[in-house]
Amino acid sequence: MILTVTMNPAIDKVYAIDDFHVHGIFRPKAMTATAGGKGLNVARVARILGQQVMATGLIGGAAGQFIHDQLHNIGIIDNFVPIKGETRICINIMDEKNNTSTEILEPGPVVSEDEYKAFLKRFEEMVTQCDVVTASGSLPQGIPADFYRSLIAIAKSKGKIFILDTSGEYLKEGIKEGPFMVKPNQHEFRQVVGHDFSTKEDYVSALKLLKRSGVVFPVLSLGDKGCVAALPNGEVYHFFSPPIKVVNTVGSGDAFVAGCAVALSRAAQPIEVIKLGMACGMANTQFFETGMVSPELVAKFLECIQIDFWGVI
Repeated sequence: MILTVTMNPAIDKVYAIDDFHVHGIFRPKAMTATAGGKGLNVARVARILGQQVMATGLIGGAAGQFIHDQLHNIGIIDNFVPIKGETRICINIMDEKNNTSTEILEPGPVVSEDEYKAFLKRFEEMVTQCDVVTASGSLPQGIPADFYRSLIAIAKSKGKIFILDTSGEYLKEGIKEGPFMVKPNQHEFRQVVGHDFSTKEDYVSALKLLKRSGVVFPVLSLGDKGCVAALPNGEVYHFFSPPIKVVNTVGSGDAFVAGCAVALSRAAQPIEVIKLGMACGMANTQFFETGMVSPELVAKFLECIQIDFWGVI
């Protein structure tokens, strides 16, 4: 069982509009609405790969009910904790003609101390039913920035693998508790260390810093250049693939996390963990819908991933 945590879920609406611009009136040529938030993208991809998945977080209102219904329809175990506030709606306007993407992200509800403490209590019960936990995205207003540290500590105390995928202060605080895996991109890691990095030596130093902070399996995402990972034994590899034509990159990082979580749940070797993550991320780019893959595409992309050994740290 994989447990995915989405503390600030959303209905993700994607509109396809050519020549989108300010002050215009538009009728989308296509649109989708899905149960969203980074953790729910992870849950959906893991479920498509055949894994048993439980999804949790905080949810409320009519938008929350929409998410409940979608999870039921795709066979994900729904263990969200209800709150008084209304779950948010996030909009992505894709202009394929001009190759642009415009996102409008609602902040989400304000969560009370009683509500997030109730979640912590429930989390302690849920985590016993799984072997891998993923926590993704931002935290809603009212929850302290070190909240993920509490989740990591609980999961580690019960011997569970924890993958953290977040940014900013949430990432800084989470790293302090030593999650099993993190996967920041260059921008997100720059927020942690406070300076730019772009060379092979920079990436290796970043992985070494994460290792020293207690992260067992750190990964740095390099976008279309693949990723660099330090395996639990300290070996560092660059994973990459030939260029592919993309439809939509939104949710590819979440698909990567899903692939890694599935592979870890199946006790795969570390190199295979990253390869499945990358294949899922690549497969996601082929769909208009956010956080979507097909087993056939994942298998196809798995075959074209290459690795380059960068040494040991």
